[in-house]
Amino acid sequence: MKDRFTFRMLVGELKEDANNPNYCGSFFRNVFFVPPFKYIFHHRICYWLHGVKVLRPLYYIHLLYLNRLRRKYGIEISSKFHLPRHFTIAHGGGIVFYPATCGENVYIRQGVTVGNKGRGNTGAPRIGRNVEFGALSIAIGDISIGDNATIAAGAVVTKDVPDGVTVAGVPARPIGR
Repeated sequence: MKDRFTFRMLVGELKEDANNPNYCGSFFRNVFFVPPFKYIFHHRICYWLHGVKVLRPLYYIHLLYLNRLRRKYGIEISSKFHLPRHFTIAHGGGIVFYPATCGENVYIRQGVTVGNKGRGNTGAPRIGRNVEFGALSIAIGDISIGDNATIAAGAVVTKDVPDGVTVAGVPARPIGR
């Protein structure tokens, strides 16, 4: 059974996002003037609202706002996907993020695509903890990206990436640990 995402958990995750060293400045500055932080903030609220049946009308209103932010900032993440703790988007723009699972401390730069091959809703990547995606990198298909892995800029990952490995190239190959 899926654990319920409570309001207390939402507040805890928002506090952790506010203390994320990758977003410098005050919480209010980040919410109003830093697009990736603003998107993550509203995504977390929308995800929480989705689980509260009494607030379902408010969820649909917030979903419309999240769709507006999606078009404005070029960040596309399913509102039904729970963003992990310490999820960081360094630069917005051209981000499509639809993994099957995702660990903590994931760092994403602009132009990253993570998802399935377009044949139904199966076969999306499973992302481990402490994974870093370089600009314009792609992870596609039913693959597993291990903990502490780094996907270099412009890499196209179509095969499993072991723990602690850096991959680069098209198709991606290990270049270091």
